[in-house]
Amino acid sequence: MNIETVVLQDEDQKLYKLKKVKDSVYDSAKKQKVSNWLWIYAETAEFFNFEVWNELDNAYLYKIIHYKNKLFKVIAINSNPKIRYS
Repeated sequence: MNIETVVLQDEDQKLYKLKKVKDSVYDSAKKQKVSNWLWIYAETAEFFNFEVWNELDNAYLYKIIHYKNKLFKVIAINSNPKIRYS
């Protein structure tokens, strides 16, 4: 499953909506485009904790993620607010 958005809930019931974005730059030394995937807060576009990115890439519903002294629970994956017409 290709994970694009994740909603985390911490111990204090605060919600954090994160989204995965692609950052591309041109490397003039290698003469090619270099791309990296980054996890950012959806509302502010600030980076989420780098150490947790691998766990977010492999997230599943209700997964518990430990980071320092905090616990986060995955409560939504790829929740898309767009209306899809058929």
